[in-house]
Amino acid sequence: MKNWKGKLNLTLVLAILLGISLGCLGPSASDSQCEGVVKLNSKTYVGQAKDENQAGLNACNKFCLENDDEFKAMYEIWLDSDKAKAFEKTYKRKPSKEDATIEDKKILDYVTKNCAVRCKNEANKGKHTLETSCKK
Repeated sequence: MKNWKGKLNLTLVLAILLGISLGCLGPSASDSQCEGVVKLNSKTYVGQAKDENQAGLNACNKFCLENDDEFKAMYEIWLDSDKAKAFEKTYKRKPSKEDATIEDKKILDYVTKNCAVRCKNEANKGKHTLETSCKK
């Protein structure tokens, strides 16, 4: 029972950290003055943050979970891991892409440090668009 509580606390802490890094937590008006929007075909991915650069990266984080082939491969491989099986046993459901990102630091680092940065750098060059704006 004690070990279960420790894992639950760790999972909760990781979920909070991921939410902050992906910009998924509902921000307060003072915390998120800026918004980034990635558009690809008919899909839109929105990220918010205190500054314009981070808002763009947060939108790109969400874009990566749905559009990056390397992330998709990492996620599929992770689904066969012991961590994923333990997650499924504990929560009685298949782990989502967000769950995998929370549970695996390598995946989190790939999304936030590689894919999102590439998404931001490649924006508005043909494949997808990224627009950022800040409220005054």
